[in-house]
Amino acid sequence: MFFYPESRSTEERGSVFLDLSGFIATYGHVLIIVSLVLAVAAVVAIVFIARDVRRLRQPFRGMSEIYAEKGAERALEELLRGVDENRAYLQGHAEELRAVRKRLDNCYTGVGLVKYNAFEDVGGMQSYSLCMLTKEKNGFILTNLVGRNSTRGYALDVRDGIPSRDLSEEEKEAYESASGGLDG
Repeated sequence: MFFYPESRSTEERGSVFLDLSGFIATYGHVLIIVSLVLAVAAVVAIVFIARDVRRLRQPFRGMSEIYAEKGAERALEELLRGVDENRAYLQGHAEELRAVRKRLDNCYTGVGLVKYNAFEDVGGMQSYSLCMLTKEKNGFILTNLVGRNSTRGYALDVRDGIPSRDLSEEEKEAYESASGGLDG
């Protein structure tokens, strides 16, 4: 039950009990909803925990079946053979990964795009400068200037981080954006 200090009178003790009864009567529906929500959350947590435990048991179940069928020595030999097969499999993928990395060295991994209005009478940010660089800072910058009656395109090479001509402000911004993408 409740612990009431001896200093409280019987009347005070009764009023505390009535306050608690009143609280339950007033907020009983809220207490029931909160209890149901907590119960549902507990059931969901149990389902997830049971799934994780089942997943953790699977490898050990396979090992115990091998042990029961073939004995300890044969089971250990088979498990070690599996480890060797996994090692060979991983080494094969490591070689493939090295080949992919080598090919990626020549790919454009730094990209910078700046859109702008090249002329006062044309809006919509239709002009652009696009810079694409490899990790060695080799690549190109494409600039397309859109006017009301004409469109002009320019391309320039970038070798070892040095453009083949002076850059406009927008081309510099695209180049810096592409160079910054190479750092990560």
